[in-house]
Amino acid sequence: MENLMEFWQPWPGLLKIIVFLFSWLVLWYPVALVVGRKLAWQPWQAVTPEQKLPLVLSLYLVSPLPIWAVTWLDQQSLGDYGLSVISDQLLSLAIAVGVAVFGLGLTLAIQGQIGLLQWHREKWWDLVKLSPLFLILALAIALVEELIFRGIFQNQLQQDLPVWGAATIVSTIFAILHLLWERRLTAYQLPGLWLLGMVLLWARLVDGGNLALAWGLHGGWVFALAACDATGLITYPNTDGNIWVGKANQPLAGLAGIICLLLTALAIALFPHLSPL
Repeated sequence: MENLMEFWQPWPGLLKIIVFLFSWLVLWYPVALVVGRKLAWQPWQAVTPEQKLPLVLSLYLVSPLPIWAVTWLDQQSLGDYGLSVISDQLLSLAIAVGVAVFGLGLTLAIQGQIGLLQWHREKWWDLVKLSPLFLILALAIALVEELIFRGIFQNQLQQDLPVWGAATIVSTIFAILHLLWERRLTAYQLPGLWLLGMVLLWARLVDGGNLALAWGLHGGWVFALAACDATGLITYPNTDGNIWVGKANQPLAGLAGIICLLLTALAIALFPHLSPL
């Protein structure tokens, strides 16, 4: 076992990331075949909205094994990657969820006021009923992604590169891997997904290397978008979208989503000054 660690540890960070991703997909593949058969989905096909959540959850349910393996091989702990469950971090998590939901909600409200989207207030009760489930799922998905991308991958690449050089590569990997689920619509959002990754790394740095702030922001955005979409709370009159709401109404493909990300990055710069409160 010690020989395996000695063999692994000198590897370049990017090579470790490639091995991690390959191993994760190999572990998931048989699970994907079983789940995909029930959903009438074939591996590497684009997924429908109904197929995406079960497949994503099945992928993330097998993630603890490669995460454990890389932490063991590198002789690291989850705390080294920025994940710790203490009261201060729980507060950061709660603040970040609130900031993300408020910022996205404000963005959508402004778009509604100027006629870029329509609100269906009769769906509010559906939103209230389903919000706890959506929040739990969103935080679970965000936790896995932040631990892997802003935690493990960022730390691996920082062995060889400056922080922002590593962040640039990790954010590129983060954006490209979203093509696994849907290629055409994701392609419109690749620059926005890259920026999202950079903002989340900035959140980790602002929070002193901890992941709670990035985890909360990520989870809050996933929660708000998924809840609005699943309940039909908002609809877009123009299915093609525009420069503001994004091509095909994809939020990270439009200026409104990009501005929301940039303003969030500016807002969390104040976090070290607000956290003592």
